[in-house]
Parts: sequence; C-alpha cells; structure tokens
Amino acid sequence: MKYLLCLGLPLLLQAVLTLVFSQAGSGGSFVGLGALLFALVGIPLTLIINFALIRSYPALGTMAHFSRSFLLGLILPALQLALLITASILRW
Repeated sequence: MKYLLCLGLPLLLQAVLTLVFSQAGSGGSFVGLGALLFALVGIPLTLIINFALIRSYPALGTMAHFSRSFLLGLILPALQLALLITASILRW
C-alpha cells in the first residue's frame, strides 16, 4: 500500500497537470511540447527517486513517505508552470 500511495498519486498528479499544461499553451506555441518534454524526463525520474527513497528508509511511516513523495512530485508541475508563465510573459 505504501508503494501504491507514494508512487501512484504523485504519478497521477504529474500526468494530469502535464495534460493541463500541454493544453493550456495551445494556439501553435511550443509550450505544450515543452511541457511534454519536461514530463518525458521528469515523471520517470520522479518515480525512480521516490522508489529509492522509500527503499532506503523502510522504517518511516507511510505518511512521512507520502509527504516527501508528494512534495518531490510537485517539482515537475512547478517547472511546467514556470515555462507557461515565461512563454506568456515573453509573448505579451
């Protein structure tokens, strides 16, 4: 259950937010492509890091692992949001 919660929910969050950010930059811009390229590298990297952290500290509780995994999973959407904001500012 620990692996499903700590790996599955950040993966789902990243996948949904990647879809949102890729659709938000529509209209012929490359923001959607950039968001998908960030996700191409970021999602597997996040899963590998979360898996390694869970395996290296097995004595921690599920909520401690979940909070760390969730915060680590927010890095990719933050980068995608920064890309979207930067592209919209430069287009303005």
